[in-house]
Amino acid sequence: MRPRDHHAVDDGATPSPQRRRYDAEIVFNRVLCREHWLLRLRIIGDLAPTMPGQFVQLGCRSPKAETWIGNESSAPIGAWPQLHQPELCGSVALLRRPFSIAERGEDDGGDWIEVIHRVVGVGTDWLAHLEAGESVDLIGPLGNHFDVPPQRDLGLLVGGGVGLPPMIYLARRLVAEGWDAVAFVAARSADLLALTMEGQTPSGEGRPTMCAREFTRHRVGAVVMTDDGSLGAKGLLGEGVERYLETLDADDRRRAVVFTCGPEPMMRGVASLASRFGTDCQVCLEQAMACGMGTCQSCVVKIESDPASAHGKADNDRPWRYRLACTDGPVFDARQVVW
Repeated sequence: MRPRDHHAVDDGATPSPQRRRYDAEIVFNRVLCREHWLLRLRIIGDLAPTMPGQFVQLGCRSPKAETWIGNESSAPIGAWPQLHQPELCGSVALLRRPFSIAERGEDDGGDWIEVIHRVVGVGTDWLAHLEAGESVDLIGPLGNHFDVPPQRDLGLLVGGGVGLPPMIYLARRLVAEGWDAVAFVAARSADLLALTMEGQTPSGEGRPTMCAREFTRHRVGAVVMTDDGSLGAKGLLGEGVERYLETLDADDRRRAVVFTCGPEPMMRGVASLASRFGTDCQVCLEQAMACGMGTCQSCVVKIESDPASAHGKADNDRPWRYRLACTDGPVFDARQVVW
């Protein structure tokens, strides 16, 4: 089979919308660690080109779920009212859930993507019970993507919690572009780190080792941090990034770009570190969103703007304007984010 180029052309601009709805079939649904699952989806049809940082909106209920639009209930004469709509009869995820693309590939069966999800509610609990051969549907690809500037060639991939997936996908692209890369990954404890540990032992001193399959397959070493020290180095992820930046000389810091995704306090700290060391930083913001396409306006973030179009000013007098994480983002230059 002749492989197709399934990556979007990166011309430095936000990609034109190519989103659409796709049906998909579960290839496998594996436990990665406590509460986290790796889901591979076989796309029915040809998936539009994608780039690291983009995401899909995944339906967390069966595409064949019975619906009674306009007939949510009935009240037969002499009987109690009867409910028919699934969400009125039980716990059902009405809205799609956003998931960053963790990997993409193609084989004899066609295009597939992988996402990592953590069970936190009724929607992700439904996903965790899916088995091979079952069906889901999704909308994508959505959002913008990480910028890989040609004048840089060292990537620091900083992912915490469920912010790991876009770092995995990005690692492959950076290596293909000839970059050097180091991953920085963290969790509260070893049993919550959504990676496959194999090969070398994670360093207790915060040095990169070939210890995580998801990165070593792209020849990228990883610094592993846990809050309790149960795996790798003990401490917060930012501490590992800071130690590494301190080992770089001025030229290496200028050729580096920090890419980060994860909890907002972590990203804010990493962005501050990058600024202090004079290193560019891009953040992939994780916002709650209902539609993923700019319709519901629920995923607003404050981004620095010119005074003429500002919606307000921050405490430091920086003018800002609301932008949408789903369409203007989720990736932003960290210097423009008003935290």
